[in-house]
Amino acid sequence: IEILNGDDKNLKDKIVDSVLTNPNYYNPPVIYALSKELFARDRKREASYWFYVGQLRARYDANLCLDNTAKQGVSVLNGIYGPDINKYAFENIDSLEVTVNKVISFVRTNGENYDHRWINLHGMDAVQNINAKEISQPKDKWPEIKTKTVDDYYKGFIEYVKSKK
Repeated sequence: IEILNGDDKNLKDKIVDSVLTNPNYYNPPVIYALSKELFARDRKREASYWFYVGQLRARYDANLCLDNTAKQGVSVLNGIYGPDINKYAFENIDSLEVTVNKVISFVRTNGENYDHRWINLHGMDAVQNINAKEISQPKDKWPEIKTKTVDDYYKGFIEYVKSKK
């Protein structure tokens, strides 16, 4: 994240290429930072796509976390990376609809190869160092949680689109 938010263009180019080549290995904060960098490079449609991939995966990861205080991390990321991209994306609902459908398909068909527990570090349980308490859902529930998260995200988006048409 620091590199993508930094000033070294050559290093940024390498990171952008790496993330775009292997997106399933990077956690949502990196994907959000990628979207900001793509937006700055005037690759706005691509930036929107990756922003919403990051957002959906962040929501999934938050839903895996048992510490409800950690879930605010998604809102923080949306607040940092979302305003410009959302403004751009919501100016053309038809294009956004295509983008979100691609995001849904990508998240449904791609496994995550990063540690989902990154978000756990943003909650009070981690801050208070409560070692005896498990703060993630059991792994056998993860597929069901992912399906529900994706379905809820899509349903919310479709309702929003209908309200704008």
